[in-house]
Amino acid sequence: MKKLGMLLAVVGVSFGASAAHADPYGMAGCGLGSLLFNKDNTQFIQILAATTNGFLGTQTFGITSGTSNCVSGGVIKAEREQAAFAEVNFQDLKRNMAAGGGEFLASFSTLLGCEDGAKAELFKLSQDRYESIVPSIDTTPIQLVAGVKAQIKADPRLATACTDARAIARAEGHPAKTANVDVALAKPVAAQANR
Repeated sequence: MKKLGMLLAVVGVSFGASAAHADPYGMAGCGLGSLLFNKDNTQFIQILAATTNGFLGTQTFGITSGTSNCVSGGVIKAEREQAAFAEVNFQDLKRNMAAGGGEFLASFSTLLGCEDGAKAELFKLSQDRYESIVPSIDTTPIQLVAGVKAQIKADPRLATACTDARAIARAEGHPAKTANVDVALAKPVAAQANR
C-alpha cells in the first residue's frame, strides 16, 4: 500500500488537498487539469482534473517547470532569488564580502531579508567571517549562500534583523508585510537593549 501511495504521488495523482493545492484552482492541484477545469471544485470535476494530471504527467512537469498554475511559494521564490543572485554576481559578491561592503552585498542583504539598519552589521560579519563563508576556491555560490545564512543564524542580532519571513514578504511583493515584520521584530530587539 505504501508503494502504491508513492507511485501515485510520483505520477501526480493525489487524494484530497495536496501541497500543490492553492486558491487559483481546485483540490486536484496545478497541472493541465487545473487549466482545463479551472475553479470548478466539485468532486467529479476535481477527479477528472487529477486523472488528467496523473495520466499525462502534467502536474509533475508543471511543478518542475513552474507552468500550468504550478507556481512556487514565497519560500522557494526567495531562495531561488538568493541563489540566482549569488550565481550571477559570485565574484563581485565575494569581493564585496572580503571588503566589508559594496553594492552587490547591499543587494544580497536585501534578498536575505535584512533590515536596512542591520546591513552594516552584516557587512562587517561577512568580512570578519569570510574564510568560514568561503573556505576555498572551490566554494560554490550555493555554498556561499548557505554559509552566509548560517553565520546570520549564529548571530543573535542578525538572526532577528535578517529573517526568512522578511525575505519571503519581499519576494512575494508585499512591502507592507515586510514593514510589519520589521515592526514586530524591532520590539524584541528594543526589549533586549533595555536589559
